[in-house]
Amino acid sequence: ITVIFFSFEILPFEVTALMACGLLLLSGILTVEEAISGFSNKAVITIGAIFIISRSLVKTGFLEVVADFIYKVAGKRKWITISIFLMTVSIMSGFINNTATVAIFIPLAINLCHRFHISPTKLLLPLSYCAIFGGTLTLIGTSTNLVVLSIMQEMGAEPFSMFEFSKLGFIFLFVGSIYNIVIMRWFLPS
Repeated sequence: ITVIFFSFEILPFEVTALMACGLLLLSGILTVEEAISGFSNKAVITIGAIFIISRSLVKTGFLEVVADFIYKVAGKRKWITISIFLMTVSIMSGFINNTATVAIFIPLAINLCHRFHISPTKLLLPLSYCAIFGGTLTLIGTSTNLVVLSIMQEMGAEPFSMFEFSKLGFIFLFVGSIYNIVIMRWFLPS
């Protein structure tokens, strides 16, 4: 039943997941300890904290300040402004979870599209890719890194440092950004 609910998106994913967990708990298949054991993992708590920080950046208006700064730096030059915007997203994504970064910057991307009279389809996909590339810069940039770190600590292996991925991450970011700008400007449909 859960697979069907997930596949056809009958209910939102989080509702389906919690409902399945609740039913397994009520039926006695899972104990209370087993049902809530995932929340004891440090990676889950860290990811939750990152989403809280991300939301606070939106609420405080910090991102509006960033958008205004980008507009001032680039002026009315459309592709330079968009390139600066995407690089800002990439760098922020290294310090905020990349999924949260995309969610935060979507309104600013739409704002840029309206400002420069371009279709949002030209900017939204590159926005996601820039966040993914930026997520490779640090340990906290993507949730997968935190899960791997947690498993390494449980196994007693030496954990990664915060900037262990940065050298390779900057290569991904540089090559990916060039690819993004070329694809966005000349190949993505409006």
